[in-house]
Amino acid sequence: MKQAAFLRRALALLGHDVRRETRQAQALAGSLLYLVAGVFAAQLLLRPVGPAAWLTFYWLLVLFVSIYTVSRSFLGQSRGLHLYYRVSVPGVAWWLTKVMTGTLMLWVLMGFCALLMALWMGYPIQDTGLFVLTIFLGAPMLVTVLTLVSAMSQGASQPAQLMPVLGFPLLVPGLLLVHRLSKLALDGLSWDLVWTYAGAMVGLNLMLLALGVLLFPFLWRD
Repeated sequence: MKQAAFLRRALALLGHDVRRETRQAQALAGSLLYLVAGVFAAQLLLRPVGPAAWLTFYWLLVLFVSIYTVSRSFLGQSRGLHLYYRVSVPGVAWWLTKVMTGTLMLWVLMGFCALLMALWMGYPIQDTGLFVLTIFLGAPMLVTVLTLVSAMSQGASQPAQLMPVLGFPLLVPGLLLVHRLSKLALDGLSWDLVWTYAGAMVGLNLMLLALGVLLFPFLWRD
């Protein structure tokens, strides 16, 4: 019974947070403009673009746009709104809601980035299915880490500057894994080589999610 009530509340919070994000159209428009400007500059400066450079630039652009987008999870909230959620919403439910909302947004942005780069810089990926799987597994990893870092940075005097300092070291293992997976998609190799990296990505996502569930109630309380 308690689990069902918690699930209903989490789904209600997710719907509320998604509606709130869609009403703040300027934030999503800023992320899309960031991607358009980045890809446009790259296709002017890096012509011609080799497959390895294409892939590296894709993940660098995704990394920076994810920091820009996910940092608003808590840093963009007013103190009054934060206090309201603290007294009315369980911490774990709110944490999961933020992770799910950020993941949905990042999936859209990562797909949009790949589409732009394919139109302006070519599409060297040999195995699109594996590339989609990499995006599917990579977005939750980025969002989970950055959402937790955003919550940790909220009380700092300069939270925007603290986000990259705390986030980059935590993101390095996940970035290495997603880059390796997407390199397999780039080369079109057999899926027999995929499962080790995909399993490691799933395990990393679960570990980061569990870490957030354990730590976030203390950050929420503070």
